[in-house]
Amino acid sequence: MQHRSDFRPLSILVGCAFFMEQLDATIISPAIPDIARSLATNPLSLNITMTVYLLCSLAFIPLGGPLAARWGTRSVFQCAITLFVLGSLLCALSSGLVSLVLSRAVQGVGAALMVPVGRTAIVHTVGKPDLVQALAWMITPAMVGPMLGPPLGALVTTYASWEWIFLINVPIGLLGLLTSRRLMPQLRDQCDAPFQAREWLLMSAVLTLAILLLEQARHGTGATRLLMLGLPLAALAGWYALRFRFAARPMVDFRLLSVGTLATGFWGGALVRVGYGALPFLLPLMLQVGLGFSALESGAVLLSSGAVAFLAKTGTARLLRRWGFRRVLLWNGLLCALALLGCALAGARGWSVAGAALVASLAGLSRSIQFNALTAISYADLPPQKIALATTLNTLGWQLAIMFGISLSALAVEWSARLAGRSAPAASDFSMAFVVVALFAFAAMPWYRILPGQAGQQLSGYRPR
Repeated sequence: MQHRSDFRPLSILVGCAFFMEQLDATIISPAIPDIARSLATNPLSLNITMTVYLLCSLAFIPLGGPLAARWGTRSVFQCAITLFVLGSLLCALSSGLVSLVLSRAVQGVGAALMVPVGRTAIVHTVGKPDLVQALAWMITPAMVGPMLGPPLGALVTTYASWEWIFLINVPIGLLGLLTSRRLMPQLRDQCDAPFQAREWLLMSAVLTLAILLLEQARHGTGATRLLMLGLPLAALAGWYALRFRFAARPMVDFRLLSVGTLATGFWGGALVRVGYGALPFLLPLMLQVGLGFSALESGAVLLSSGAVAFLAKTGTARLLRRWGFRRVLLWNGLLCALALLGCALAGARGWSVAGAALVASLAGLSRSIQFNALTAISYADLPPQKIALATTLNTLGWQLAIMFGISLSALAVEWSARLAGRSAPAASDFSMAFVVVALFAFAAMPWYRILPGQAGQQLSGYRPR
């Protein structure tokens, strides 16, 4: 393993790719009416563009490790950026729904490969004492993406045209492509899992049904249709578990969860991401629909949360050095859950813009620290040849958790409004949804508690007194 003395250029490069991926998952939402008018299609039909993007960005994640092992991290990373830029350009040039959906699929494939391969390169090239800060520089821009997406999409469609939602990726991607020639290392033979076509196809089928089920639940589909998707999903998932759980070299190796630090990062990270994956969806809706804030006021609240998260990126390393992973994850994990409850209180009490911004900033601060620490602890006890597999496993689990959080929060808002006899949701309904997702953040606490006090000392530099 080679170590870099200055990790920030590589981390920022991968962080910018992560930012583009996360931004494009949400930026299209406010532009859907304009796109529908331009393509002469039903706005509801455009939901498939988001579903296809999410599906491809998940289904192709396991290919990153085998491809990088064969062709090298730099080659795969550059190919992924090229696909993402090409998909963005094709989206802007689309003249119909079919071409837009296919272009979003190309975008999703590029997004699936960019970040896991880039994260693997960081873990392999940065020494353990600097890994926490390196991952923080990578992760923090991505946390701003989902919150910046909706207001930026509204701004672009208001003052330009919907095509620019996709065209803004082109110069950023081309700059990243040129920069990666110098910054991205060319690492090979770092993955234990070869490409397994049958496993990948079966896993893709499971992911497809899971995403369709979540999307249908998010849009309030009846129980019969959900059951029609749920039963084959359970059957295929069971078949996948029986067929590949004990395979000698699976593409997605769940046996890695026997490593305690990785299990904490995976399960703790997934549970807290259910809550904070819902935040960029719930918060602007609560502010604008529930509390009557303007789009500008809502954007300011979201911007404050993202800004605080960005400024907190380097503070995680100092906290871990002073208190260790276990204490930081426990106490900051509690703060994460309480911040979500604070968002619920902001909706119930009808707080001002300043009050809502304060709560959102607290959520941004605690989320930034928690995500940085959970990502780092996942790699604390892994041998180099398992890093790509662990990256695949974590990325899949965390992305699915975010999607589940969005679907669950939408259902909670709808059910709360129905039980109260309201035809449209009120602020209290959004507050109820925040309470529901906060419970998942609280449910992550046992995973932090089982960590040994000295876990991850090589990463944090923590020395018990």
